[in-house]
Amino acid sequence: MAIKLLIVDDHPMVREGLSTMLATSNEITVAGSCSNSKEAIKMALAEEPNVILMDIRMEGVNGIDTAREILSQKPQIKIIFLTVFEDTESIRQALQSGAAGYILKHVSREKLVETIKRVFQGETVIDQSVFHQIVNDYTRLSKKVTDIREPEEEKIIELTPREQEILHYLVRGLTNKEISSATNLAVDTVKTHLRNIFRKLGVKNRTQAISQAIKISRDPSKVLFYNSEVIDA
Repeated sequence: MAIKLLIVDDHPMVREGLSTMLATSNEITVAGSCSNSKEAIKMALAEEPNVILMDIRMEGVNGIDTAREILSQKPQIKIIFLTVFEDTESIRQALQSGAAGYILKHVSREKLVETIKRVFQGETVIDQSVFHQIVNDYTRLSKKVTDIREPEEEKIIELTPREQEILHYLVRGLTNKEISSATNLAVDTVKTHLRNIFRKLGVKNRTQAISQAIKISRDPSKVLFYNSEVIDA
């Protein structure tokens, strides 16, 4: 079964270019395209696409708020932000909205198709070119991570060195199998560590964990993370 895709971007040439780029894929069917939040919500509810490619900056309501509205009504839809913005604040807000992907508009056709397929299969994908900026926000080692969500309660999150290492790979977008290979741990052991990380961060899934890691890493005086050389995938 082909992946049903909706394209949302306020630039006609971008919509047409993406539709043309994906037209030759046997695994993806473009169900439609639109230019603004109102149309996106209407089409998402009517067409029920599997995946939505959406820009962040649009006239009127932005893509992040649009994603929140769509996912509040159709949580099974996977949303990928396709944008030019590389700052960690945009990434954090995008992931907090519930999006499953964040890639840049200079992406190749092959990478775009791969991203759509991976997101459809349940993975979270962040463009490799923004990983350096994310990882650079937390390059110091600490066993205790202050949770800046509730500073008045002085709540402490204690991550073991191994959990910090796995969180590092998680934010880089590695799958469980890839983390297993990188750490020489069994896949089941990786899953156990991930469950512990989710519990300590107070999140339910990979997307929320990545978003929380980005959020708390923005105060380096309070939050210190695993120090590791960035290795390009």
